[in-house]
Amino acid sequence: MTDTDHISSRKQPGTRPEDHTDWVALGRRLQNIQNTLVHHDETPRYGDDYYAEALRRLLSDSRSGWISTAEHQWLLDLHTHVDRRNAQEANRRAREARARYATASRKIRAELAGWLRRVTNERTVAGRYRREGVLLAADWLDPATSASPYASLQTSAVSRSPQQAAVSPVGSDVLLALRNAGEREGMLAVGWWQQHALEGRGASEQAQTARTVLGGIDSSDDGVLAALPRFDVAGYDADRYQAHAPAGAPGWSELLDHDQALVVDAVRDGFTDAVRDGVAARCHAVLTARAVTR
Repeated sequence: MTDTDHISSRKQPGTRPEDHTDWVALGRRLQNIQNTLVHHDETPRYGDDYYAEALRRLLSDSRSGWISTAEHQWLLDLHTHVDRRNAQEANRRAREARARYATASRKIRAELAGWLRRVTNERTVAGRYRREGVLLAADWLDPATSASPYASLQTSAVSRSPQQAAVSPVGSDVLLALRNAGEREGMLAVGWWQQHALEGRGASEQAQTARTVLGGIDSSDDGVLAALPRFDVAGYDADRYQAHAPAGAPGWSELLDHDQALVVDAVRDGFTDAVRDGVAARCHAVLTARAVTR
């Protein structure tokens, strides 16, 4: 039987509703290929439906290893979703690790600097320039509490010892809570950045901006980073600390200069990391959406 007048939209027996494969068109192509290879002409012999059904039965079988375009797109979308979720989880764990490291690092630096300032005097370090070098190292480790001037080291060490020996009222739990507060403000700033940098622009302009920003974040480009929302260090005061601090935290006026510096660092670190991670995630989403729509 010869049948070349079928239209591709004709529904074939046994096809699934979600299967949009044009089996008739594929059957016609297979018939033409077989006629050319075997019969050396283009005369239809069995009809497009015959080859279409043969192909459908062969390729629709789960054992064939072939999948439909719809199933392939479903797999791609699934992998994209899983990759995005894994990236978000990895970013969350990285932020938590950075928070733990930053908190521990600040405390260790402050303790080491305080110890250097307490033990450095004319008896333990005889040379004046060496003493100044030790105190300069302490300033580098803990710039929040300066050891200058370097004259009368013994007197200054004695006058600082009660303050240095006191236990800091800002514990790691308080610093972590403050960092989380900074992250929340950073995510709000990311929404503002997206509204002004991406929304309301064409798809190509959005993609170009996303690629530029991602490249700048990865390479720590000063120009790109300067255009991102920045934490207002100068504007951080007692009112903002009160809004960020957890229950039971000491008041702002109770904190020494060193502890206030720890507080500001914790909030700023959370804000900065949340901005960079959040902006990078929005840029990735723009590029992924553009790739899918192509």
